[in-house]
Amino acid sequence: MNIALKFERVLPILLMTLALSACTNLKDIKSYANESAKLTAYTDLTTRFRDTYEREQAYLPDGVVQQQAQDNDKKRKAAYNDLIQVHQQITLYLHTLAILAGEDTFDLSHNINAVGAGIKANPEFGVDAKLVDAINKITLGISKVATASYQKIAVKTLIKESDADLQTSLQGLLTLIHVYEKTNDNEKKTVLGFFEMEIPFAAKKDKLLTALARANAQARSSEYNRVQEKYAEAEKGIKSIAEGHKKLLENIDNLSKSEVRSQIRRITQDIKSVSEQLQIAAN
Repeated sequence: MNIALKFERVLPILLMTLALSACTNLKDIKSYANESAKLTAYTDLTTRFRDTYEREQAYLPDGVVQQQAQDNDKKRKAAYNDLIQVHQQITLYLHTLAILAGEDTFDLSHNINAVGAGIKANPEFGVDAKLVDAINKITLGISKVATASYQKIAVKTLIKESDADLQTSLQGLLTLIHVYEKTNDNEKKTVLGFFEMEIPFAAKKDKLLTALARANAQARSSEYNRVQEKYAEAEKGIKSIAEGHKKLLENIDNLSKSEVRSQIRRITQDIKSVSEQLQIAAN
């Protein structure tokens, strides 16, 4: 009975220490991965790239330019699913990292409870309720120590083995953003250039048409400026994701240090801010 009492007193302290240690090491990783996954799952810019021709078609001259635009449209649409896959695969990795670093990933408490349910109190032989409870806590403590170790190893292994490929993938995503940005800039020149050419002629014939054209031109100009801001935000966010994962790799054995945790939290907040800005711009 003294043994049971001793374990009852000591185990809560051990389990609390273990839980705090696991949280400090992995909670920040989970938050970073979750926020990063939200950002890489943002595909509006890719969809906008696909739909370029639908927006610019009415402003293109007939003939060679129109045909070239149609050819580019076919290429963009053919590549669209692959471009979305880039987003999805990076997001899948980040979701996996978040899940792996989660509190319940290696939780065996339901199994332990099942084992404990098989131990019945038998006061006649000295097996009272306190002893049964202490035995259950011993088993739970052992499982938490073991699974916490496995979880840390699993998270570290995933980060180590995936960093190079993730960095390459994120760099590829940046390249795509630059392609989207250039395409948007060309579209802007085409559409606004059309208005610059046509409005002076319309002004001589129809004041109402001229007013409508100017309003349309202003609206399109504002749209392109907003989209340009999205490209800048997306680029900043992707770079932050890359920086965060690099920090995790560089400090893989020092994740509990306050300096490292502060860096990861700062980067996570930067990524979250980018996602929020993109959502605001979308509304």
